[in-house]
Amino acid sequence: MMLFRRILAQLVDLVVGVLIILVTFTRIIPFFSADVKNDTVLGVLGFVLVFGLILAVQYPFMKNQQTIGKGFFALKVVSDEKTRPEMTVAVMIQREFLCKLVSCYFICIPVLFRRPGGHEEATRTRVVNVEKSVRRKNLG
Repeated sequence: MMLFRRILAQLVDLVVGVLIILVTFTRIIPFFSADVKNDTVLGVLGFVLVFGLILAVQYPFMKNQQTIGKGFFALKVVSDEKTRPEMTVAVMIQREFLCKLVSCYFICIPVLFRRPGGHEEATRTRVVNVEKSVRRKNLG
């Protein structure tokens, strides 16, 4: 059941990311293209906007050791390191953006076989269920 919820959480995060990319390149960049004629500058601006918007949308969830998808399916990321018991937003950013973008195949395939993905190995983290008492506390 947790594997299914993890896959659905990934799909939610993917859909959010794709929607932000679509909005950026179909609505925001065309607005700037009237004034900025250099395609390289527009490409860099698009990249910065996409990364910034995704971070802005995910940041409130990252403070709770989650992403939008993990929050929706009552999952959270915890540290496996004894020297770092609390997860920081910096580790979440590294895990969610850098590791997943760089090593997608190393992430997706092992998770399907209930093995740690590349992003989990690199950041020494894992995904767990949120306990009901914690969910009620955060909601209430």
